[in-house]
Amino acid sequence: MDANPIANAITQGFNEVLTENGVDVVRSLAVDPTTGNIDLAVQSQALTRAVSANPDAIAYFVLDPTASRPQIEQAKEAGIPVFAAFGKPDFEVNGYISLADEAQGYAAAKYLADNLPEGAKVAVIGGPATPNVLAEEAGAMKALEEAGVEIVGDVEQQRNLADNAAGGKEVMQGILSRFPDVQGVFSYNDDSALGAIAAAKQAGADVAFTSRNGTADAVGAVQAGDLLATCDLQPLEVGRALGRAVLAQLTGERDYQGTEEIEGPTSDACLVTAENAADWKSPEDQIDFVDITLG
Repeated sequence: MDANPIANAITQGFNEVLTENGVDVVRSLAVDPTTGNIDLAVQSQALTRAVSANPDAIAYFVLDPTASRPQIEQAKEAGIPVFAAFGKPDFEVNGYISLADEAQGYAAAKYLADNLPEGAKVAVIGGPATPNVLAEEAGAMKALEEAGVEIVGDVEQQRNLADNAAGGKEVMQGILSRFPDVQGVFSYNDDSALGAIAAAKQAGADVAFTSRNGTADAVGAVQAGDLLATCDLQPLEVGRALGRAVLAQLTGERDYQGTEEIEGPTSDACLVTAENAADWKSPEDQIDFVDITLG
């Protein structure tokens, strides 16, 4: 997930906590180098390498709650603590941290609906069907349905599997070809929204957008008037919370067992809008990003 700024920021926050306490961190990517898409097989291969290296702990992003069970079970059998981010897997790990996915999707989609006329036509750009994305989409759909807007298209046919701006632009072009009068779009992440905004501008379409993640480019788009709002995930704090849990496990301060949930930042006041964008700071402005060894 190297192209994903949120995954990178989470990793940087995680790395900060551990390296400050003398723990070496090695990262692997779950991306097919040929297609650039997230690939579960690539992640499973990386986890196999990790188990073989016999580390003191493993942390990984849950891209599919059922994926990589053999590797995780092998790690547990070897006595290696395993921690999960982005959701709860369908099998036992020591601990996991989730984002406030549904609440954040709800907040961003509600803000979109509140800024559109009653009965406006709204589409949803979805992402790879990971647990956190599906929960976010559920929250967004709930907000849009409650607002009484007309939801056009099918999110299952509007997923940006590339998880980047180029993929978002392509999905938006498809939406505009089918629904040229669409008035609003909720996007599961900022990069997809930025690509969709570019497609709308290219087509001369007047469309309002909200999204989630709180990236620097998205906040810039809010300030420019291209994006109504983005929900800041506070990825550094997510990574730091995960790092503190792993550190507590390693030092014996706490023994996480039975897939315990790790508390992360809440969704309260997550929206970055034109009213507060000037006060926002990017993860890169909060800490120095460093190169993390790949393995």
